[in-house]
Amino acid sequence: MTALLLIPSVDHAETAVEQASEYWVHQRRYRGDPARNDALLGIWVRRELDADLPALCPGDHCGTDTVEGSSAGDPSVVPVGIRTSSAVSGLWSMCWLAGPALRDAHDPHQRRCRILDLLVQPAAAVRSTPGEFFPVFARTDSPESIDAHLTELGSRYPYLIASHWYVDDPEQGISAR
Repeated sequence: MTALLLIPSVDHAETAVEQASEYWVHQRRYRGDPARNDALLGIWVRRELDADLPALCPGDHCGTDTVEGSSAGDPSVVPVGIRTSSAVSGLWSMCWLAGPALRDAHDPHQRRCRILDLLVQPAAAVRSTPGEFFPVFARTDSPESIDAHLTELGSRYPYLIASHWYVDDPEQGISAR
């Protein structure tokens, strides 16, 4: 699955990312096969955290990715939604996302763009707050690859992408760059 960290404010980013990072490292150490770690693709500054974001049905009760609470006869398919999330007192929320749009994306960069297209950009159009998405790259991504992705993200989403980015290291956690 794909993960997205939500924080309510840039003012609290350092504390929120530090706490979420400790949680993230702990989850990875004690969740089983470390080679199957979920990819953290971004940090989204969103005052409401995960409120009002599309949720997928829990477990296998739906048979498809549908909006939670949909009537059984007419489920509303969502392209990306929250499968599950963990939050700490409104300081941050770690969301695991799934859905057909993410399954069809073949690499983390494509999944990050789908998240920006389907969740972040529509919400940002209402508020127009610049720099509300911090890309997160894997420790194993090359500097050239990161530069290319940052250039593409900056041109594709000029007002959404923050001026700095993060690296996710399975052993060390999330760190700013």
